[in-house]
Parts: sequence; C-alpha cells; structure tokens
Amino acid sequence: MNIVDPIVKLFNEEIGKMLTSLNIWSILIRIVIAVLISGVIGLERSSRRQAAGLRTYILVGLGSAMIMITNQYLIEAFNNGDPARLGAGVLSGIGFLGAGTIMFTSKSQVKGLTTAAGLWSTACIGLCVGCGFYTMSLIVFVIIILVLTFLPKIEKVFTSRRGYFELHIEFESRANLKTYVSLVREQGYKIIAVEHNPAYSNSGLSVYTMVLVHRGKGGLNRKELLNWSKTLPYIEFIEEL
Repeated sequence: MNIVDPIVKLFNEEIGKMLTSLNIWSILIRIVIAVLISGVIGLERSSRRQAAGLRTYILVGLGSAMIMITNQYLIEAFNNGDPARLGAGVLSGIGFLGAGTIMFTSKSQVKGLTTAAGLWSTACIGLCVGCGFYTMSLIVFVIIILVLTFLPKIEKVFTSRRGYFELHIEFESRANLKTYVSLVREQGYKIIAVEHNPAYSNSGLSVYTMVLVHRGKGGLNRKELLNWSKTLPYIEFIEEL
C-alpha cells in the first residue's frame, strides 16, 4: 500500500513526487522546515531564560532531520536497511542531552523538566520532517507551542484557586520551626508538607521548604503572611517559590 502524506496530496503529482523522493529540493525543504520549527520552540524556551534555547533546539531538530534523510539515502542507495534504525538511535541519544538540562536547585526545586521534554519532542519532530511526514510534524509543532505558551497560565489559575503555595524559609535554628508552624496555623493555614533542605547544612541555618494552603477561616492572606513572616526575628530569609 502506497501511503502519501496528507499535505503532499494537496499538491500536483509532480510536486508530490519531488517532496517524497530524495532530491536536492526535498532535502532543502526538509532542512528549512526542521530549522524553522525547532527555532520557534527554542525561542520560546530562550524567552524564559532556559539553558537550552534557540541554538540548542535548532541543532537538535536539524540533526534529527539529517539522520532520517541519511537513513532514506542509505536505503535507496543500497536497496537495503531498516528505516527506523538511525531514528531509534537519535531518541536514545537525546536522553543524555535532556538529562543535562535537569537540575535540582538548592531550594529543593527540580528545574529543566519541560526543557528536557521539549528537546525530546523537537527531536521527534525532526525525525518526522526528515522522513517527509510533514503533516505530523506541523500538527505536533502547533500543539507544542500551545502547551509551552498557554498551559503555564492555565496551571497558574488552577493552582491559585486551590490556594496551595510553597515557601522557602531560613531559620536561625531548628527549634524555630515549631514556633513558626504554630503561628501559621493560628492564621488559618494548613501545613501540607515540610521538607528539610540539606544544601544549607554548613551555613549554620535551618532551612526548609514548606507547602501551605489557607483554610478560608480569616487570618492573613498569602501576601500578608509573607510580609509578616519577614518581620519575625528568627527568620533570616523567606520567599515564595
């Protein structure tokens, strides 16, 4: 069965054949599409000051597309080979690059997961473009941009409605934690989790990450609680994460 990409079907037979076969024009078109799509995703990550930005994403998308074009060339040149073999190697290898963008910060936060997932998805788009599957690559590109651009805003709305928030707190000593927890509960807050941060073990401070939610029974609101906490003499530093 001869399966043709839906976008290719929109063109006449001559152009469709050019887009699916291996020639100088199809190679250039695939490379340009891979660079443009990867570049737009990379720009979105750069705008959020992520470690992997425009150049990294372009290189990932371009390299993936090149692998699939090379794979097609090998199959046509030697009339033998596995069309998915080189692509599978790309997906395995991109894991090492993605892992390098994931960091565990001193404030017990995991950073870079979205960037790592974006790199992996961009590699997949590059593979789609490289093998001439234009429709899938463009559809997934639009979805990725929507996910990266609009979902953070939607997540923020849902999170704020639930009332959960995290605090990074640096106490003078461990004994201050119990006192602070009691005061916070008096203000109508429920302590969901308290996690000690070992990264500050040599600083002489007792540092914690605390997750709270307001029970809606009066007391200070989130901003007022933060400002009030800053006035307590045994708190060296506090901020909302």
